[in-house]
Amino acid sequence: MKPSNTAFAIFLSLASQSIEAFTPAALNINNANGRVTANTAILAPALFTRNSSASTPLFAALDDYDDDEDDEDDDDDDEYPTLTTSRPGSTTFPELDPNDPNPPIKPRPGRYGFQSLERETEEAIPETSLEQTMSQKEREENLKIMRQIKNSDLGDLRLRKDHAGWMDANNDLKARTKADPWFRVNDSIREAYMIGEMDEVERLKALAEKLGGPPPSVKLSDRGYTLHTDIYEIGLSTNRAQSALDQSILEERVKRGRAMAAERKKNMDKEQQAWEDMLTNPGDREDKEAKERRERTMKRILGEIEDDNKKREERAKEMLGQLPDLPIDNVESLNKALVEAREDVKRLRKMRREGRGLGEVTEDADLTFMNPEDRLAAAADAGLSAEPSKPKGSAAKAREAAAAEAAGGRPRLPGDEDVTRGEIDIATESASTTTTGPLTVEVSSSYNTGQSDPPMRKHCFQYTIRITNNSPSDTIQLLSRRFEIQTVGSSMKDVVQGEGVTGRTPILKPSEVFEYTSTAPLSVRPIATTVIAARMMGEYKYVTLSEGQETATEEQIKEGGDASSELGMFHFVFPQEQRVQPVTAAYEEDDDEDDDMKTTTVSSSTSSKTRSAVAPPPSDKLAPQKAAVSPASTLPGDTDMSSGNISVNTSDSSNVSTDNVRVQVSSIYRPERSDSKLDKHCFAYNVRITNESPSQNIQLVSRRFEIQTIGSDTKDVVQGAGVTGRQPILKPDESFEYTSTAPLSVTPMPDKTAVVARMEGEYNFVLLGEDGSSPISSTPLQAKMGVFHFILPDIEAV
Repeated sequence: MKPSNTAFAIFLSLASQSIEAFTPAALNINNANGRVTANTAILAPALFTRNSSASTPLFAALDDYDDDEDDEDDDDDDEYPTLTTSRPGSTTFPELDPNDPNPPIKPRPGRYGFQSLERETEEAIPETSLEQTMSQKEREENLKIMRQIKNSDLGDLRLRKDHAGWMDANNDLKARTKADPWFRVNDSIREAYMIGEMDEVERLKALAEKLGGPPPSVKLSDRGYTLHTDIYEIGLSTNRAQSALDQSILEERVKRGRAMAAERKKNMDKEQQAWEDMLTNPGDREDKEAKERRERTMKRILGEIEDDNKKREERAKEMLGQLPDLPIDNVESLNKALVEAREDVKRLRKMRREGRGLGEVTEDADLTFMNPEDRLAAAADAGLSAEPSKPKGSAAKAREAAAAEAAGGRPRLPGDEDVTRGEIDIATESASTTTTGPLTVEVSSSYNTGQSDPPMRKHCFQYTIRITNNSPSDTIQLLSRRFEIQTVGSSMKDVVQGEGVTGRTPILKPSEVFEYTSTAPLSVRPIATTVIAARMMGEYKYVTLSEGQETATEEQIKEGGDASSELGMFHFVFPQEQRVQPVTAAYEEDDDEDDDMKTTTVSSSTSSKTRSAVAPPPSDKLAPQKAAVSPASTLPGDTDMSSGNISVNTSDSSNVSTDNVRVQVSSIYRPERSDSKLDKHCFAYNVRITNESPSQNIQLVSRRFEIQTIGSDTKDVVQGAGVTGRQPILKPDESFEYTSTAPLSVTPMPDKTAVVARMEGEYNFVLLGEDGSSPISSTPLQAKMGVFHFILPDIEAV
């Protein structure tokens, strides 16, 4: 607005006529609404009243000087009521003085508009008299239009620079906000909460509930009010989100930098202190570091020992049901050992005085002082050997301790002597079938090459167990299992037992079958005297369910069942490539074949003797010696082969059919690998196996050969799993053919026969089911290999 000298003159004239109008004593403050009023007639010219229908001559005269800003003033005048002045009596305003430097100025909006006047206008109506005049549907529609104006219309009008339209939309938004009194109460609740007036907050909450609560789709926070961003559904802007993210990153970097600086300062102080300590006390730093290393090492070792003790206690608790009575410390352990030693001494003295095996006799009891008859009786009563045992040395005790540690805390039992020696005196079958009561347990085993590591003496076997309920009416539930496993060369058996089978307790109805496959990882080294890696047997505990009973009761499970079924003995047999190949100095080893049979025979003019293939050659051919052989690797030979007077047809081939499986074999001399001067003769034999069954698939699982050289009194037995390292499956009319060699160290008898060896054998095979891969039974059948001979092609050349 342009300044007006006339308005300034009018202002001075009014002031000169009524000086008392500026007297403060005439004012009265009304605290209810904060508005200033005057009670005297002196302040009447300055009294303002709200009258939207009348205008004063004073402001009417001033309007002539506002032509340049009429557009802006019209918008402001429409939003707020005009201010009028009145004077009681006949007092009138003088005319405006154009030379007045301080004319009355029309109110203008400040930086934030007429906010104070708007608030005064709203507060003119008390909050207690607010009423809700809109229905919920009208409030919802009103809120929807408010959100549209706030989120869309105002922004679009601002971008188009439509000031008049923006003012209309903003005035419409304000009018709609005033139409719903809940918005005013919501703002009051927020202000009261911010300044901590909780009593006022509760009062306003009750008032807000009286007004119908928030409009539909508006949710209150736990503080009792709703923010404008939630009312208008204003999301976080991209710039604000990026700014907040940048601020968080900056704070994190500052925090990290401060931490790094503090750590760096700490390290520098530590290095400085260490340097000063080294200068002050040379050598203390190395001693301190060594002490810390020792403490760390001891802490780690003690922790490992404690963990091992906890695992052993858990295993003992799992197997025994409770922890055994163990000594608390070394002193108690020593005292317990001394007490047991005293008891043993007393018992032995008593036995010595009586001269008989009275009392309990243990494996380590000294029976040498007794009479031979009494010693035998005492040993028989205890089930022990009467032979005197040598005291155990430190090495034997160390081996026993290592074996106990390797057992992992499992129970152990004395092992079989033949497995310990490695000289098996029974058939080394890799499968077994046993029937005990109503259950039949079948097991078959095989070598798992994929999970084995022979250089590290780790050999893994897998075994498949098939349990059949043969009862016509009883339902059986398996409750637990118990296995005994003894590896070759070990003097003890490991006992593996636990609840269920593979984590389950299967229920077998009449004629039902339960089958599963498991693995047995063994740490064992093959030895030359046997082909087995371990022997295994065991039993299954089960309970017979009564009629209508679905599963075993807790008491039956706790008792461990009412009967057991035996798992027959079977062996884990090494495949051919993992066995120790016997070597003698009489011939060179044939590494590229699988079924090499090595036999050495020495003959004289008066007698004929044989020795095992694993024995060293004699120093003198004229003085032969017969070496001890394993009973499982040799058999008594044919008399005609021993004497050289062959009594059968000497054919170098055979063709035999057994159970629809035909085995054809033929042999041929290999002169390029033979040396007649050293009595080394090599033969090759070709085997062809044909499945002549019209519809049945078969699988070859193992082989067994018997070979006897001329002049020998025994037959060497060669057996193993598979054929040339495989277990081929033959469909009907299919054949499997392979060629192997037999390098022999033998002295021929050219004056009697051209035959240098005789060979026969058998192949074990199983019948497969309809799927062509699952065996029908674990008991294999046998296909015979007919007798044939290794014949020198030209006797004169020999």
